[in-house]
Amino acid sequence: MADQIFKKNRITKEERKRKVIKLRSETWLFVCEGTKTEPQYIESLIDYANKITAESPLKYKVEGVGRNTETLVKWVQNFFDCTEELYAKKQGIPYAKTFVLFDKDSFGNHQFNNAIAMAEQRGYIPIWSNECFELWYLLHFYLYSSNNGREAYFKRLSELLGVSYDKAGDVFGAIHTPNNLSKAMYNAKKLNDDSCCEKSASKRVPCTQMFKVIEAINRELKIDLTKANI
Repeated sequence: MADQIFKKNRITKEERKRKVIKLRSETWLFVCEGTKTEPQYIESLIDYANKITAESPLKYKVEGVGRNTETLVKWVQNFFDCTEELYAKKQGIPYAKTFVLFDKDSFGNHQFNNAIAMAEQRGYIPIWSNECFELWYLLHFYLYSSNNGREAYFKRLSELLGVSYDKAGDVFGAIHTPNNLSKAMYNAKKLNDDSCCEKSASKRVPCTQMFKVIEAINRELKIDLTKANI
């Protein structure tokens, strides 16, 4: 009886390992600086995309960890070392894609630039915003090119949403239409192109790389989020 229980437990453990490897190899991992704003947006965005694709739904995992710049990138490695992830890591099975989302905010230029370099060296995709993620929201409405800080972003968003930004709740639902996303993509790319002469990301302000997430989803699911609607 004891041998049977041991064998059953061993099989169960092996099955769990195989499932971890299979799931991880098919899953996109998003590690976010914030614990609320970015995770909620990413989850709403991908859930929306999965509803309109004819392809298999995109598997994803979102971690909002409350870390920033370099400590956030280092957190990813620690996450890979946790119990359920460690076996897959030892087998050399990465996530299909790993995105790391963080802001410049008031952190030092070296700290911010080094976080981007660290992410790229580890094979992650750094989705940085300078000065903050809320720039991406503003770009859904118009080309916001002023470098006047997050408080100004919050104030303008509150005016556009018709409610205090910190009480807006589901921002994705409030701002998303294919037309608005098309504006955001155009505006984000313009800011990116206009600042590309700056070698240092810390000097590229305002600027955000969020458009790269949309492009990646479009390619993976064979859709165009700037045109599709439910």
